[in-house]
Amino acid sequence: MNSFSETEAIALIRLRHSQHQLNEMLKAKRFKIPIHLAFGHEAAAVGMDLTMQPEDVLCLSHRNGAYNLARSKSLKTVLTHYQLEERPNGMAQMASMNLAVDNTGIVYSSSILGNNLAVAAGIALNRKFLQRAGIVFVVMGDGAMEEGAFWETLIFARSHKLGLVVVVENNNCSMSSTIEERRYPIDLSLVCRGLSVIYQHTSGAALYDVKVALKAARAMASDGHPALVELEITTFNQHAGPTPGWADDPMRIVLEDGLLVGHDMKDPLFQLHEVLGAAEFNRLAEHIMKVNHVG
Repeated sequence: MNSFSETEAIALIRLRHSQHQLNEMLKAKRFKIPIHLAFGHEAAAVGMDLTMQPEDVLCLSHRNGAYNLARSKSLKTVLTHYQLEERPNGMAQMASMNLAVDNTGIVYSSSILGNNLAVAAGIALNRKFLQRAGIVFVVMGDGAMEEGAFWETLIFARSHKLGLVVVVENNNCSMSSTIEERRYPIDLSLVCRGLSVIYQHTSGAALYDVKVALKAARAMASDGHPALVELEITTFNQHAGPTPGWADDPMRIVLEDGLLVGHDMKDPLFQLHEVLGAAEFNRLAEHIMKVNHVG
């Protein structure tokens, strides 16, 4: 197991704590909009934040909260959108499923399944024409693999040698259905081999592995060779809304139980806990939770 820098540890704990606070607010019915949390996706979001360069941009799906939190490093900023507060510049808030916080490199988020893929390819093509530095990252789930835009984007990006990295968060879930329940399994390594697209596969719970895969993919995309990174992720929360979401809901996420939601290597925070040790993890967590707390 690899070590964590203090910056990485702080980022993971802050993101998990922010999601816990949002989950408690959802239980209290403080929002008028649906919010898709991402407990278990913290390493993917933090790894993206640590990989992106200033000239890079990011396109997201409806489950974009963790990335907006990781890139903005501010729960209060995200809350202004979720609470539909008026913005100083008079622009409309982006709510939740289309949230792209200003000055984060996030240029697009979409509630339409697979829509962000085509937009990301268009941005990458425009950047190639203008000879602009940087590459385009686009994040999707395993459900979007079933959309035509996924296949068309890979073919288009490879044909035009675009600086594009597609990140597939494979959590074996689309809404409430598993891959086995809804379709035949798709081997992305074979898909990418057939299209001559660079393919990386790793655990989405291991921050070090996420960083290595994204960095390698970014390097290839910078040379005009699009890449795909498949992250195996466990999502510990409901598809949308609070967890638990009803009286006899078997899924339980409660802040008073502590930051960990899984007690195995599928939980990025559990991995951090095991590396730091309980005493150091708790010391750091206590400090960050005080600083990160919102009323």
